[in-house]
Amino acid sequence: MGRHRKALRLWHRWFGLGAGLWLALLSLTGIAIAWYDEVDTALNPDWRRAAISTARPAALQNVLDQASATLPGFTASQIQLARQPGDVHWLVGRAPLNGVAPVPVQIFADPATGAVLGWRETGALRLDRRHLMDLLYGIHTDLLLGETAAWLLGLVALLWVIDHGVGIALALPPRQQWRDAFRMAGRPGSLKRLFDWHRAKGMWAWPITMTLALTGLTLAWPEASRDLVGLASPVNERLHETMPLIGDIPTPIPIDTALANATNAPAKVHSIRLLPRQGMYAVRSFDARDVDNQGRLWTYVAMTNGQVVGSRHDAGESAGDAIFAWQYPLHSGHAAGWAGRILVSIGGIVTLLLAWSGVRLWWRRRKR
Repeated sequence: MGRHRKALRLWHRWFGLGAGLWLALLSLTGIAIAWYDEVDTALNPDWRRAAISTARPAALQNVLDQASATLPGFTASQIQLARQPGDVHWLVGRAPLNGVAPVPVQIFADPATGAVLGWRETGALRLDRRHLMDLLYGIHTDLLLGETAAWLLGLVALLWVIDHGVGIALALPPRQQWRDAFRMAGRPGSLKRLFDWHRAKGMWAWPITMTLALTGLTLAWPEASRDLVGLASPVNERLHETMPLIGDIPTPIPIDTALANATNAPAKVHSIRLLPRQGMYAVRSFDARDVDNQGRLWTYVAMTNGQVVGSRHDAGESAGDAIFAWQYPLHSGHAAGWAGRILVSIGGIVTLLLAWSGVRLWWRRRKR
């Protein structure tokens, strides 16, 4: 048993020293983006807030036309609709900037007039108030380096999941009361107090940080995670991911027509995804099965004739579908509203403290 514990201690020590910096970075950015909308709105109220108007909202086609006039060549891929008075439409797409190839951009538009309130390049390496939150989001998901970096962050998440098991094994040593793992002893400033402080924080926050580690793994490695869960329960894709690809449609139906055909309750629409390669508009609506603040009911409308060709909720019909419907809501905290985001923030703060106290433990023991 002693030999096994020594191996576990070696793992825990070198994982902490090797991955601590990455976990600290992910924790800092994760705490910030748990409050993305609130912070981004506070930094950019002229973009994220519109004058409250009693006028009928502008047609979405008008919004798209004004966006294209502001950024010539802009092609929208998604429009998140304003839901409350004072909210804005949030357009995501691509546009050629400075005569170069199209790059990802975001446009904010007044829903009453369609006027563009502002725009920014997605993932731009800028620390000004316009780009700060988007920059932090990009760092958290893939370090702004694309799929390879996202895969590496998934590896860190996998090792973090393993380390949660190692940490439990080390925190509950033989011949010791399990309650001691949650307590602090020793005089202030002593090595014993530092060790207990490190261990107790990890034990109290273990359910939160383990949830963040597991969901971070599935979000970074979605295909491998789906394959693994699929061994026990079927995991179905969203309908557009299995639709055949078609050529360009010269004259697609207006986006407002697609919205009207998809639902008779436009107030429940969260966003519209434009899928020209599949020849579809995907209208996302709020539904009783939603587990977060995003509309998870997808209704597909053909761009050619406006016919509704299918619908599917992210919760799906199998246990595997339900598992993946919960991954982002749990990781972001939105599954439990404000309380969930507070817990996610606490998990991030504890992870930062664990990284710091772990390095201090290693350094003090090394000096001894």
